[in-house]
Amino acid sequence: MKQLILVLLISLFTQLSFADWVQVTGRAPFKKGLYEQAREHAREDALQQAVMQFGSQIKSEQRAVNGILKHDQISISSQARVNKSLVVDEYIWKGVLHLSMNVDVEDVPACPTSQASNYKKKIVVLGFSVQSPKQTRLGAIHDVNRGLSGALSQALHEQNGLVVFQSSQYALYDEVVNAPSTYTEQQTLTQAADFAKQTGAQFVVSGVIRDLGVEDEAVFGNSYWARIKRFGSKANTNRRFSADIFVHDGFSGAIIWQRNFAISAKWTADPHKKIGFGSAEFWLDEYGVAVDELVHTMASMVDEQLRCQPFITRISRVEGKTLHFSSGASSGLRPGDKLSLYRTFNFYDADMLKGVELSNVKTALTISQVHPSFSSGSISVDPGRLNIQIDDLLVAW
Repeated sequence: MKQLILVLLISLFTQLSFADWVQVTGRAPFKKGLYEQAREHAREDALQQAVMQFGSQIKSEQRAVNGILKHDQISISSQARVNKSLVVDEYIWKGVLHLSMNVDVEDVPACPTSQASNYKKKIVVLGFSVQSPKQTRLGAIHDVNRGLSGALSQALHEQNGLVVFQSSQYALYDEVVNAPSTYTEQQTLTQAADFAKQTGAQFVVSGVIRDLGVEDEAVFGNSYWARIKRFGSKANTNRRFSADIFVHDGFSGAIIWQRNFAISAKWTADPHKKIGFGSAEFWLDEYGVAVDELVHTMASMVDEQLRCQPFITRISRVEGKTLHFSSGASSGLRPGDKLSLYRTFNFYDADMLKGVELSNVKTALTISQVHPSFSSGSISVDPGRLNIQIDDLLVAW
């Protein structure tokens, strides 16, 4: 086929994964007064063991010069991810903290070696919509819509596999109950493609915060009995956090991946204190610690889903046989790299919904100049013969 629908192009890279439970025991040296630190180290040791048991690859690299070994490195890479963990037992014996855990580990097949895996894709993280704004009153976390975007952007940046932009001042959904199934006045599914074009991003992350409620509202009341109950040993001060994440293809606006993330943890801060979302006090709260872990899980899974996607960038200017495009050194591009050239066409289906088609012109661009955020290169034929225009695409598979 000469023409490919972009959504189908993206969906070819969907991967299957499998999960299983393993039991492990992590260990760490214990010093008096540093129990939490030792426990965290033991937990990290246990999780590492779980991942290693489930599946890993060992790679040895050696280099000799004139018969003398100059470089000898062994690296271990895992193809597994921890979904859940449950502590079974913990005890201290002879100065060592032992932490036994049941761990749910999921197999994550690594994508095959490809040219696209050499490049960092651009991603823009928008602000989140809040389904029940009144639930933000506890702790005055009214800024959670932008705060979550900032926290997720930072966590994605730490993954070091994407070029991340944050546009938390924008949100895609006014009608959040049915999100992401909303339509614009132009009868496109979302405005994701518009935001992607503004930032030069290949993918757009949006989301809806579904639930920030507490499990027992009576505990957080203003009455005398509520305060007594709140400080009781059996008081349920748990607060929920539930958010839907949507990853959109930036060229068609279509959603290529979505998932709900949820936790419930104790809200230990004074219910009348306005600490705000993302403040130092918020992240130190037991609830904030759980949210932080969840955000890093979100980032890890988004990064994982996009790792094997093709690398795509827009043409921004055409000058003779020289084409300029909106990706550069920050994405890992280098002079001499080659990218395939595709024409883009808009089409409308029977319901008048806009879509994007790609046509491979079977011509490669060779990159000649690279700047931090943009580059240029040349093709061997006259772009006029191929009708190459602004917003046509360069692709690496």
